[in-house]
Amino acid sequence: LGRTLAGRTGRGRRRLAVVARERAGITRALRRFAAGEADEHLVTGSGAVSGPGAVWVFSGYGSQWPRMARGLLTAEPAFAAEVDALDGVLQAAAGVSLRDALLADTLPDTTDVVMPVLFGVQVALARLWSSYGLRPAAVIGHSLGEIAAAVVAGALDVETGARVVAARSRLMATVDGGAMAVLDRSESELGELTRKFPSVQLAVHSSPRHSVVAGDADEVAALVARITEAGGFARPLPVSIAGHTRDVDPLLGPLARELGPVRATVPHTRRYTSVLDDPRSEALCDTDYWLANLRRPVRFTQAVRAAAEDGHRVFVEVAPHPTQLHPLTETLRAAGAEDALVTGTLRRGTDDALSFRTALAGLLVVGLPLPGARESLHPHGRITDLPSPRWRHRTFWPGRTPEPDATAPVLEPGTHDPLSRLRACVAEVTGHSTARLDPDLPLTELGLDSLMAQRIRTAVEREFAVTVEPAVLLNRATLRTVAALLPQDDDGRDTASTATRSPRTGGGAPRLLGDGGPGVRSRSVPGRLRTFAGDGPGAPLFLAHAAGGLSDVYEPLALRLDGVRPVLGFDRTDDEDEVTARAAEFARRVREARPEGGWLLGGWSYGGLVAQEAARLLAAEGEVTALVLFDSVLPLPAPRLTADEQAHRRFAGFAAYVRQVYGAELRLPYEELAGMSDADQIGHVLKLLEQAVELPPAVLEHQRTSYLDLRGAERHTPGPYAGRTLLYRASEPAPHTVRDERYERTDESLGWDAYCADLTVSPLPGHHLALLDPPVVDTLAELLRRDLPPASPGFSPLPPHHGAAS
Repeated sequence: LGRTLAGRTGRGRRRLAVVARERAGITRALRRFAAGEADEHLVTGSGAVSGPGAVWVFSGYGSQWPRMARGLLTAEPAFAAEVDALDGVLQAAAGVSLRDALLADTLPDTTDVVMPVLFGVQVALARLWSSYGLRPAAVIGHSLGEIAAAVVAGALDVETGARVVAARSRLMATVDGGAMAVLDRSESELGELTRKFPSVQLAVHSSPRHSVVAGDADEVAALVARITEAGGFARPLPVSIAGHTRDVDPLLGPLARELGPVRATVPHTRRYTSVLDDPRSEALCDTDYWLANLRRPVRFTQAVRAAAEDGHRVFVEVAPHPTQLHPLTETLRAAGAEDALVTGTLRRGTDDALSFRTALAGLLVVGLPLPGARESLHPHGRITDLPSPRWRHRTFWPGRTPEPDATAPVLEPGTHDPLSRLRACVAEVTGHSTARLDPDLPLTELGLDSLMAQRIRTAVEREFAVTVEPAVLLNRATLRTVAALLPQDDDGRDTASTATRSPRTGGGAPRLLGDGGPGVRSRSVPGRLRTFAGDGPGAPLFLAHAAGGLSDVYEPLALRLDGVRPVLGFDRTDDEDEVTARAAEFARRVREARPEGGWLLGGWSYGGLVAQEAARLLAAEGEVTALVLFDSVLPLPAPRLTADEQAHRRFAGFAAYVRQVYGAELRLPYEELAGMSDADQIGHVLKLLEQAVELPPAVLEHQRTSYLDLRGAERHTPGPYAGRTLLYRASEPAPHTVRDERYERTDESLGWDAYCADLTVSPLPGHHLALLDPPVVDTLAELLRRDLPPASPGFSPLPPHHGAAS
C-alpha cells in the first residue's frame, strides 16, 4: 500500500504520511484519521513549497549527546554504511572510531573527540537524506559545521575534511581559560557592554536579536550577571575556550603548518559562507579559509538572510539535535520569509529512526519533490491494486448550470449567522455545548471571569476580525447583544470561517467543537485530580492550574490528546499561597494517581512553576519522564522600592485600567496599602472596586486568587532540575489588561535555562492568552505528540521496509 501510494505523491491537494514501527500502528493511525481523530504517527500537509530547493544547515559544537544516532545503525542501512566508511578515515586522521563513539553509553567532553564525531555524524546524516532521493540546493555551515557542509557541497573530499577537523580540534583542546555566552543583544547593542569588559568580543552573529560573545571566563561571567540583573537573557555555553576571537590567534600558525596545502575544489552545490563578509563568496576552502573559520566571528544570520533573499524557503538542520531552529526562524522572519519551513533531523533523547522518518515525512507532505519515492521508502513493497477514485457523477454541459455536489458537506440552516458563530466561539472557551448556551443568558452567569473573557475576545478576533473588549462581555452581556456588535452577513452567505475542523481531519463535514456529541468534559472531586474524558496508550499528562484558576482550561488540549494519552488536572486550593506548598500537594496527588512513576508533569503560566517544583520533589522518588511548560514566565527581579512605591507599582496600572474601561475612579490609599499583607491588600482594593463598578462575583474572586498566586510566584525561586524540560513559548505579545514589565521577557527560555539543565524551547504561533484555544492549541497538541510519543512496549529496531506510507 505504501509503495503504491508513494508513486502518486504530488497528485492530490492534501497529503498524509504515517510513521510507525509495525502494521498495527499504521492501521490504527489510519482508522483514527478516517474518524477525524488525532494520532502521534500521523503527519499531514498540503500545498507546495516554493523556492529553488532545500538548504541543508550544518550546526556547530553543542548538538552532541551520548548514544546519538545509535538507533540508525540498525534501522537505516545507508547511514550505517556511511559510518563504516568514515570510521577508518576518522581513525587515521583523528584517532577516533565513529562507530565505537555512537555505540558507547558516554561521550567524552574533549574537543579532540567530540568534534570529529560530530563531523562524522553530520556527513553520515547527509548521506542518509540523500539515500531517500533528497539533495540540497545549497548548504550553510555554522563554525565547526562548515567542514561537513564543505564536504557535502563537494568543496572538500571527505579525507581532507577529516584532516581539517582533526587538526582544528586537537589544537583547540590545548587551550583553556576562556568562555562563551549567548545574549539577547545584537551586534549594535554590544558596544557599550563590551567596552566595560575588554576581553569580551563578538563571536557569533546568531540572529537579528541574539549574539554569542567570548573572552576571559571571569569577564564573560560578569557580563552574563549584569545582563541578567538588568532583566535580559544571557546564558553561558559549556565550553572553556573563547572561540572566534583573538584568544585563538596563537593556534593559527600551528594550524597552518599542520594543515599544509589544503586541496580544495569548486563545489557542485551552492555554499553560503558564514566566514567571509560576502555570504555568496565563491572563495575556495583552502588553508587560509580554515584559518579564518577558526578566527573570524561566525556570520550565521548573514548567510541565512542571503539564502532567504535568494528565494530559499526550506531549511533542514543536519545534526543529531537541532540547536539552530530558533536562530533560523528569527532570521527568516526578519528577512520577510515567514512562510519558510524549518526542520531538524534527529532530536536528543528520542527514537532516532522514528525522529528521522518523521522529519522526512514532514518534508514530503508539504510537497518537497522526492525522486524514486517508491523505491527509497518501500524497497521491499510491490505495486498493488487500489480502489479507484470516487466519481461524483455531475454534468457540466455547456450553457447549463452544474448540478449541486451531493457529496459536499451541508451546513445546517443558521450555522453561518453571527449568533451561531459567536455561540461556537464561546463554547470552545467555556466547554459548554452550543445547545446549552441560551442566547439571552448573561455570560457572567456561566461563571465568566476576567481570564475567560480575554480568551473569548481572542476567539472572536480570530473568527470575525473585530475586537470585543472583555469589559463588554463582563457587563451583563448576552450572546445576542454581543452578536449585534459583530459584522452582519446581509445576503445570508458565510463571510468567514463557520466551523473549526477537528484536529487532522483535513476534510469531510465540519464539526463545531463543543457542539454536543463526544466533546471533552471534565470532572473534579475535592482532594483529587480533575479527570478529563480523553484516554490513550501514553502515560497521563498531569497539568497544574494557572494563577487563580481551575485546571479546566486544559479541556481543549485534552480533546486533542484523546487517543494519545489521558490528561489530569490539579485545581487551585486555598490552603496555601506558596508555590512550594502547592507543589507538594500536587506531587502527592500525582503519586497517588500513578504510584509506579514515569510521570509527565506540566502547566500553563503560573502552573509551570508549580509543576517544576513538583517535578523536583518527584524526581527524588522515581522517574519524571518530562516537565512541560506552556509559556511559563519567571518574573524578572523586582526593583528596589519602598513599601509605598511598591504598592503604587502594583495597583496604579489596575486603577488606570478601571478608569479607562469602566469610567470609574478607583481612589486607592497607597500608604495604607503599603502596610498590609498581600491578602489584605487585594481584599481592600476589591472592596473599593465592588463599590465603584458592578462586576460578577466570579470576576472579583478571580482577581483575588490571581493576585495571591502571582505574589507567591514572585517570592518563589526555582531549584535546579536536571530532567528533560520542554518549554512551549508564545511568540506574540498578549493583550493583557494591566501590563507588568517583569513578565515581558524577551529571552528565549523565559528564565528557565538558569534552573533546568536539559531545556528545549519550541515557539508557538500566538500570544500567552491564546495558547489553550484554537488554533494555537492545535499546534501545541501536535508538538506534544511529536515530543512525547506514547511509549509502546516491545518495539524492535525499525526495519527498512517499514516507515512512512504516503
